Amino acid sequence: MTKFFALIRVKHYIKNLIIFLPPMLTLRLNDINVISANIKAFVIFSLVASIVYIFNDIKDLDSDRKHPLKSSRPLASGAVSIKAAIIVIIILAGVIIFLWERSNFAASYITWPLIYFALNILYSVRLKNIPLLDVIILSSCYVIRLFYGAAVNNSQVSNWVMLTMLSVSLFMGFGKRRNEFIQYGKSTRKSLKGYTTAFLDKSLQITLTSSIIFYSLMCADTNTLIARSGVNLLWTVPIIIIICLRYLMLVEDKECDGDPVSVITRDKALIILCSSYIASVVILLYK
Repeated sequence: MTKFFALIRVKHYIKNLIIFLPPMLTLRLNDINVISANIKAFVIFSLVASIVYIFNDIKDLDSDRKHPLKSSRPLASGAVSIKAAIIVIIILAGVIIFLWERSNFAASYITWPLIYFALNILYSVRLKNIPLLDVIILSSCYVIRLFYGAAVNNSQVSNWVMLTMLSVSLFMGFGKRRNEFIQYGKSTRKSLKGYTTAFLDKSLQITLTSSIIFYSLMCADTNTLIARSGVNLLWTVPIIIIICLRYLMLVEDKECDGDPVSVITRDKALIILCSSYIASVVILLYK
């Protein structure tokens, strides 16, 4: 069973928690109907993401077997056969259809998962080989999660929130490419041939700075629902700065592969910092 959990990348479901961000920032997490809708959306999006991961693993099977790290994945290592992986895809698709029919979402709400699915298929087939575009596409997937979380319960996403999410995801994306470049060179990914360490280092600096600036502007905006309710999120800016610096410190480690999920979940200090940030925001918003 463990190998199938690894196949569908359960640990990467942490990325889909972004779906809960719009209702949290619009003070709607205490609405049981909103929470229910977002939980269903989280499950559906996670299963769609799993199908994408499996498709990508099947397509990249030969190259993954030669990769120092990816060779341990279920398909590349032979722990799971291609036939079994295809059966898993069919089962996941069936569960998605079953949940969607019983979710009572408007038909238009399927737009974001479909955009995510189509974009990632294009990425797997061709676009991941194009330098810069590969990171932009991966970053846009985080923004898609954000808008999907807003769509399922008609929450609003401010421009500052969108810009913050885009900058943070670009920061993580360039961090991953930087460490892939340093650890494995240009041979393991075609897009790496278009990068240099100097460019990736500068990109990290730019996106880190813009992330902090956009988040600070989001907190300082007096026109948001949060500000009008009397909540001052500027108190959380120092925590965000420390989180970003800690993340950068970890990414700078030559032994780190740069994968955002691995970076966040394997460092106790970063887990404590992120937990402290989430707790601070919840307390400030829902005290």
